[in-house]
Order: sequence, then structure tokens, then C-alpha cells
Amino acid sequence: MPTRPDDARAAPARDDEPLLTLFRVVLGVSALSWGGLALMAQLEQHYVVREKRLTQTAFSDLVALAWMVPGPVGCNVAVQLGHALRGRAGAWIAGVASVLPFFALMTLFAIFYRTPLVHAVASRTLLDHFSVVLAMLIGVTWYRQTRALVRGPLEWGVAIAACVALALAASGGAYVAILVAAFAAGWLASPVPSKRPDLRVTRRDLQLLAALAALIVVFALPLPHRLDAALLWPRLAGAGMTLFGGGFSALPVLKTLFVTPTVGITNDDFTLAFTLSPLSPGPLLNVVPFFGYLVDGWMGALVATLALFVPSGCLVVLAQRHLHGMKANPRFEHAMRVLRAATTAFLAIAVWHIARRVPLHPPYLLTAVFAAMCFGKLKLPAYAVYATVGLACGAWLLWA
Repeated sequence: MPTRPDDARAAPARDDEPLLTLFRVVLGVSALSWGGLALMAQLEQHYVVREKRLTQTAFSDLVALAWMVPGPVGCNVAVQLGHALRGRAGAWIAGVASVLPFFALMTLFAIFYRTPLVHAVASRTLLDHFSVVLAMLIGVTWYRQTRALVRGPLEWGVAIAACVALALAASGGAYVAILVAAFAAGWLASPVPSKRPDLRVTRRDLQLLAALAALIVVFALPLPHRLDAALLWPRLAGAGMTLFGGGFSALPVLKTLFVTPTVGITNDDFTLAFTLSPLSPGPLLNVVPFFGYLVDGWMGALVATLALFVPSGCLVVLAQRHLHGMKANPRFEHAMRVLRAATTAFLAIAVWHIARRVPLHPPYLLTAVFAAMCFGKLKLPAYAVYATVGLACGAWLLWA
């Protein structure tokens, strides 16, 4: 397939990687990657270090761009990699391969979750202890992100203001307003004079941007409760366009969509989905097939996955074609830096939402200290911590 000049600049090492080989490699890497960072690291090891299909600089550009656009970072890198190697077909193949392992496993979790046996085992006490572990995991992630992303007075001011706004938010429109305000603050406060980017936008590009903007509007507008279920999937697609900074930032956003009387997912369902997430490969947004299955079976799992992952994949391919034009604008880069600082508020509010529902009893405080040590100091994988807490809680319940 013919390549455009800006495609070639974004991926100077494009060659004829067989589509079947691309699918097999990305599928295998995704099936063994717990988290988006692990997926990116393994893709880099295979295609940069071992196969030398891309240069280190080209792959670094893909990673940087994936952080700049909404959606799951690891999957966005996989989509860009497929596009760099085999164009549009490669982007679809790599995207499907990166999503398929966790789609299948999380849907299976949802199937077994609906059985009476699992509901009997998932006691209130166990769910509360798992909620504490989840809060500590998000809290450690928040601490690391604030150290990396929040530095200057402007970034700290925007992050604190976003926390306050999110604590008072009652609709999806607040999330969009916070992100827009943060980007605008970074743009206006940039010390570099405004510079018009050299972007050649086609009619198809404009149509795609208009469609994505329409999805964001559907998510942001306050709707009657009777429309929550009818417009759930378009609103989910629009919500995906507001998710920056990793999967934990999705927790308060997804909660506004799924935990409603019309949709029918309960707080326990929601918490358990995020508890099961570290047990499955893929990014933390692998919870979406789980929610989709609870709403509408297999079809719901499939449509929910497409709604969340396809729009961000299309956007990141579009952005990749204009990467050099955007990077040449320091004002845009400064605005994105402030925007990323604002996204740390999503993590802080997620911890607050979980912590206020857990009873303030000594066993839960002990679980919190144990989880914080495991994640912060020992850097143990999440599934090991969940397994340890689950076994300890099960032994306590049996003994009691």
C-alpha cells in the first residue's frame, strides 16, 4: 500500500512485516503482559532490539504520542506499531491482537461471576479488603505520577483545582470541562509565542475528528436517566476520549456510566471488576468487557470493547501522521504537560471514592499497610498481593 510522506517520517523503518506474523507476535506479547507498560516494553524488546524493525528514536516517538492522546497507552502503542509496519491494515491487526487476550479472559470472569457459587464466595468482608488493596495500588500509582508529571506551580495549581472539581462533579460533562480548562491554562500560560503548526489535514481527517467530538458531546451532555442504557455505548466511546494518564483515571469516569439504576451494575460489581483486572493481562481498562457482559452478555462485551478502544486507536493513528507538526509547536507541548498534571486528580479521587466506603476497622488498616509496603517498597505484582490478602481473609472467615 502506498505511504504518505508524513507516515514515512513517523516510522522510517517500515517494511513488509507479514500480517499473520504481526498478529501472532502482538497476540503473544499481549497475553504475557500485565499492564500497558509491560506491553510496551515487550514490543520494544521484540521490534527494536531483536528484530530491528524500528529505530529506538521511532519507537520512542510512538510511546510519547501514545501518552499525549486519550485511551490505553499500551494498546495505542501497539496500534501505532502496526500502522508503522503495515499501514492501516497493520494498525487494525495489531489493535485486535493487543485486545483479544484480556477480552476473552475478562469475559470469562464475568460469565463465572454471574454464577451463584461466585456470588456466595465474594463476601462483603472479602470485597472490602480487596477494595483497600485496590485503593493502595491506585494511591501508589498516583504518588509516582505526581512526582513525574506535577512539578511547577502551574501544574500543582491545576492538579489541586482538578481534585476539588472532581470531588464536586456530578456528571460526565465535568470531566470534559476539567480537561479542556487544563489544556487551555497550559496553552495560555506558555512562555513561547503562539506558532501556527504546519499540519495538512484532509477531509477524511476532519470527518473523523467531527465524529469523535460528537461522541464527547454525547458523553458530556446531561441526559435523562431513562437514556442511560439506550446511549450507553456511544457515551462510553465519548468517555474514552477523556481518559488520559493510565487506566486508574478511568475509575470515576466509568462509575458514572455503569453504576446507575438504569444500567443495573452495583458498587460491588464495579469494585470486583477492578479487583479482577490485575489478574488478567492487558491494561487496567480490561474491565470494560466485564461490564459489557454484565449489561448485555457476549454482545455487550464485544460492543463495549469496540466502543472504548476503537476511537482512541483511530485518533492515535491520525495524530501519528501529524506528529512532527505537533512536536514543532512548544505551546502545544506545554499545554499537554499541564493536561497530564490535571489527570493525576482522577487517581486521587478514585482513592477517595473507595476509601470512604470501607469501614475504618483495624483489619482494613492492616491490609492497607501491607498493600502499601508490597506496592511501594517491594514492588510485588498486583495478583500476588490480591492472592495473599484473599487467602488470609478466607482463612480468617473459616476460623471465625
